[in-house]
Amino acid sequence: MRRRALLSTLATASIAGCNGLADSGRTTRPPLDVETPTPTATESPFGEPSVAPTPTTGTEVGPDHRLVSLRARDVPDGLALDAGFVGAATGSQPALLWVGLRNVTEADRTVEFGATPPVSTYRLRGGNPPLYVVPVSRPEPTEGVRLWNDCWKTRSQSVAEAEDTTRSVTIPPGESVGGLYGVVVMRGADICLPAGQYEIAGDGGWTLGLSVFPRRGTEPGSSQFGEPPTPAMVANDGDVHWFHEADADTSRYLEPSAEQVGLANGRVRATLHNYGPGSLVHDGSWALVHRHGEADWRLVAPLATRVEDGDAVVRPGERVRTAFDIDSRPRLAYGDPASIGGLVPGRYAVVFPRVQVWRGNVRRSLDVFAALVDLVGNAPELAPSALVESTTRSGDTLDVLASGDSGPSDAVVSVERTAAPPDRSLVLPQVLQFEVLRDTLGYLVDSDLHRVELRTPDVRRERFAIGAANLTLPTVSGGVAFAFRGRGYRVEIEAG
Repeated sequence: MRRRALLSTLATASIAGCNGLADSGRTTRPPLDVETPTPTATESPFGEPSVAPTPTTGTEVGPDHRLVSLRARDVPDGLALDAGFVGAATGSQPALLWVGLRNVTEADRTVEFGATPPVSTYRLRGGNPPLYVVPVSRPEPTEGVRLWNDCWKTRSQSVAEAEDTTRSVTIPPGESVGGLYGVVVMRGADICLPAGQYEIAGDGGWTLGLSVFPRRGTEPGSSQFGEPPTPAMVANDGDVHWFHEADADTSRYLEPSAEQVGLANGRVRATLHNYGPGSLVHDGSWALVHRHGEADWRLVAPLATRVEDGDAVVRPGERVRTAFDIDSRPRLAYGDPASIGGLVPGRYAVVFPRVQVWRGNVRRSLDVFAALVDLVGNAPELAPSALVESTTRSGDTLDVLASGDSGPSDAVVSVERTAAPPDRSLVLPQVLQFEVLRDTLGYLVDSDLHRVELRTPDVRRERFAIGAANLTLPTVSGGVAFAFRGRGYRVEIEAG
């Protein structure tokens, strides 16, 4: 976003004086007497390059918390919102937030503002007790607020907002109407800077997110992995974050509930933590990758089911958890892609491959978050599924009928041996993700058969077609080919 030089003065509405409540509990006059001079256009206090905007600030008084301004929403067309903290909470001032609406068009823009533009609603949405933004000026950042027991609070037990105070302001191209605000709690509140997610309501209907959270809610747990081999990953335009590399200074990481899990009805919970200065947006995509041999990593899941989860926004101070049910036994319930069967003992990586990292209204990068997990237990066997109803052999070909509750057996999947194994191979946990491979290779491997023709519900054929595309299996003579346990196979699929 475009920055301008830091000005010595800001166009802010000032606050003077404070007043109490009448015996009836109703305000006799505004406890914060708001002066409402005509606002003028000004430049942003975020200079370039000498003074950079700070989307996060700390506090030298009160709890050891961080405050972060987040993405703005519903900003009118032709305007941009510049927001950031220009000062931490100290013994001489509260945490100071500057907010400005900037004209990004090439013509004058006339905008309706309230009493203290561009924010004239002081109580923030969300949180209990609530937070307030109190308009202040740079020369006197403590007017209307007071330091009580190392906590910045309003001077009064209520904050009155000027009613029916609106006026039109013309903003020249490239200029801003901005205001400086102290972030405080109400006098009498028994907690200072309560952690939570808040929303500032700006003049004209736009909103700005604000996060308050401990500098470190939790530290990454110690990892059992030192410097292990990991799969090669492309981080798009960002970074790859491994949990075993996280330390006390790491602000974002993917933490597994355990780094060693039993395969018999086990569960892995992967928690994405965010203690950074901006939001993380996880699109719901994930991958389970298995290490086969010393340095060969294979995608195991999801293969047979498309994943269409919505975005999860992880704001500063928040975390989001994804649970994976795992088992060595092949599973027939494909409704939940995070229920993964047919796994073998060994090392795996849980990967979130596309996590957007935001700073305010700017997407900074698309990062990868990952964690290693060892699965322990007995290895499964390759065998036909319980859905097979009958088999009929004719020479070196076996006809197999498999049914179930997912429709009639009107699709045909044929698997035959090839003279030479292709370059692309599958490993057992990949094969066991597909019923059509279990019900064909389960008969072909270690037998004198040359071909198996399987009649099965079409949904199982479709699952394999999707999985073959995800694995980018090569196409040979109208089918897909792969090697398994040193032998080559070609699969033809025909819809019912």
